[in-house]
Amino acid sequence: MSCRRVALSHGNSHTARLARYRSCDFRSGYDSMITERIMTIRLQEVHPSLVHLPIALVPVAIGADIMGRATGNRSLLEMGRRSMELAAAGAAVSAMSGLVAQEEVNVHDETMDMLITHRNINLAATVMTGLLALWRSERYRPSRTYLGLGLASIAAFVYSAYLGGTLVYQYGVGVAPAGGQWRANAPAIGAGRPAAVVKDVATDLAHGVKHLVQELAKGKLVPWLTDGHGPRHVVVTEGAENAKAAQAAHPPAT
Repeated sequence: MSCRRVALSHGNSHTARLARYRSCDFRSGYDSMITERIMTIRLQEVHPSLVHLPIALVPVAIGADIMGRATGNRSLLEMGRRSMELAAAGAAVSAMSGLVAQEEVNVHDETMDMLITHRNINLAATVMTGLLALWRSERYRPSRTYLGLGLASIAAFVYSAYLGGTLVYQYGVGVAPAGGQWRANAPAIGAGRPAAVVKDVATDLAHGVKHLVQELAKGKLVPWLTDGHGPRHVVVTEGAENAKAAQAAHPPAT
């Protein structure tokens, strides 16, 4: 017996369509259950969906400005200016979502140092992108210094993205089956609990800022690079042991 999927409208609202799945028990040949699911996204999953904004737009802005400066093409120069403004806005939203995400994942020991390094480099690149956008908005032609700082920002975003990808895909940070989620019952966007989501986002953002200030006060700028970790293999425990270690190392702010 084959399984089939039927798309249904979700009430009279303009929200995304609800997909109904018929789950079949292939071993017995009978229908076992019918479940309804809607597309949801966990709070820590918002960040990786937004990081592409600065990663894509900063190179576009700098590339357009380099070509525009070399050729005198007004359209390219305008494209470079506008793209940097969009990149700054995207970087700011991405950075805020990152502060929320760090409060919803399990990290400890070396993976915590990697997360702190990822966060701080990303924040520094975000600030730089904002300053570049402000400077560029008042000038028609980019300077060599501007282009050099833009290239440095690209390098920072790329390395920060590398660390973020390593945390998720190599060590399972934020991945439920790997014990990488802080809690299993966190509200998910699209699950019909908007008030709970807004409350959790506000709480996580406040805690994220507090942890940022505390760690900077302790001199933890890029601990993954300065504390002798480097690219060495990191052993991450799984399941409950991982959660317990993460909670001991990074307790929620009060």
